[in-house]
Amino acid sequence: MADVFVSYKREDAETAGRMVAALRDSGLSVWWDDGITPRQAWDTEIELAIAAASTVVVLWSPRSVTSEWVRTEAHYGKDRGKLVPVVIEPCTIPIAFTLTQTVNLARWNGNREDRQWRKLLTWITDLISTKPGNANLPQGLAPSSPTNIYRDAIGTLQSGEPVYDGAFINPSTPPGTLFRDGDGMPVMRIVSSGSFLLGASSDDPDRAPYESPQKRIDLPASFAIGVFPVLAGEWFHITGMPVPVPAPQASAPARHWYSRFIASSPAPQPAPPPPVAVGIPVTYVSFPEAQAFADRLSDGSGQKYRIPSEAEWEYACRAGSSTRYSCGDTIDASRACFDQSAGPAPAGAFPPNGFGLYDMHGNVREWAADLWHDNFDDTPQDGRPALDGHSSMRLVRGGAWRDPPAMLRSAARMRATESIRSELIGFRVARSVT
Repeated sequence: MADVFVSYKREDAETAGRMVAALRDSGLSVWWDDGITPRQAWDTEIELAIAAASTVVVLWSPRSVTSEWVRTEAHYGKDRGKLVPVVIEPCTIPIAFTLTQTVNLARWNGNREDRQWRKLLTWITDLISTKPGNANLPQGLAPSSPTNIYRDAIGTLQSGEPVYDGAFINPSTPPGTLFRDGDGMPVMRIVSSGSFLLGASSDDPDRAPYESPQKRIDLPASFAIGVFPVLAGEWFHITGMPVPVPAPQASAPARHWYSRFIASSPAPQPAPPPPVAVGIPVTYVSFPEAQAFADRLSDGSGQKYRIPSEAEWEYACRAGSSTRYSCGDTIDASRACFDQSAGPAPAGAFPPNGFGLYDMHGNVREWAADLWHDNFDDTPQDGRPALDGHSSMRLVRGGAWRDPPAMLRSAARMRATESIRSELIGFRVARSVT
C-alpha cells in the first residue's frame, strides 16, 4: 500500500515527476501511473492503487481541471476523507472543491523548506499517522499520535502542551491539537466532529422552557475553538484599541447661589486608560464588536474565524458529557468563577473541561452567533447558527463571575441586546479547519 496516490494530467507529467521524486526523498511511498503499460488493464490498475493509498494528492492545473478522470479521482479521495489538493499552476479549481483547503505550489522551485511544501508533507503525514476512526471520537481529544515532524511548535500552553504554527493545520490534523495563527492571536484547539443533544434534559431541576426539548445535533466536520475567552491582551494586539471600559456617568456640576462669584475651574482632564491586564478576558464588548474582531483575525491570517454558533458552543462546553456541567451534575468554587462580587478572574485559573477548554463555565458570559429564539425548532441540525429570531437579541452562554451556578450549566441559555456592553459579557472565537 502506497502512502500517496498522485492524480495529474499527462501534460503535467514533468511537474508531477519532480514532485513524486521530492515526496520519495522525504521518505514517502508514492504510486503514479508512469509505469503502467498498454497491455495492463489501465483503469483497473488505477482503481486498485487509489483504493489502497493512504492519501490522494490531486495536482490542479489549467489542464487537469478539465479532465474528467482527474476530477473523478479527486471526488474519490474527497468522499473517503483522504484528498490533498495541490495547485501547481494558477487555475480555477472545480466548484466542488473550492471549499476544501488547498496547498499552493504554483511557485514552488523545489525548496524543501518552503512553507507550502512543508504544509503538504504535514497534511500527508497527518493522514498516514491518524488511526482510522479518530476523527469521530466523541470525547474530542484523540489518543496520542506520533508527533508530526513537519509541524512547528511556536510555544507551550501553561499545561506544557505544545502550541503549533497555524500554517500547518489542515483538515486531517488530529483533534486536540493546539495552534495559533500569529503573534497575539488566540490559542485554538481542534474539536472533532460528532453528535450530541442540545439543551437541558427533562430531569434537570433548573431547566427553563426555552432549553427543551432537547434536539440532536450532528456536527459534520471538526472545527477549532478558542482555548480561552478572548483576552484583553489579544484584543489590544489585534485591534490596537484600548480595552473597553464602562462609559463614565456624566453628572451636572452642583450649582449654588454664590457660584457666579467664583472663578470657573479648568475642565477636568480624562483619566488615562488603565494598563492592559493581558490575561483577563475582555468584557464590555458588543456583539458587532466581537464579530468585527473575528473578521480582523480572518483578514490577518487568511483563515475563516467567526463567533461560534450556539450548537458549537454547547458541544465544546459539554466535551462529551451529558450531565448538567461538563464536570458532573454539580459545580463548586474549585471548578469555576461564579457567585463573586468582583471579576473576571485570570483565564486558566480553573481546570479545563474534557476538551481542554478553559472557562466554559463561569468567569464571563460569551456571545453566540445565533439570534435569540424561544426553542430549538429552527436550530439547524448541522450546527450552523439559527438566524431566524429576535433581530436585536443574541444568544449568550456560559454564565459569569457574578452569576449563580444554575446559569453556568452547559444547557443554560441567556439573551442580550446585541449592542449592549456589559461587564459580564465577553466572547470566544471559532475557526474552520476545512
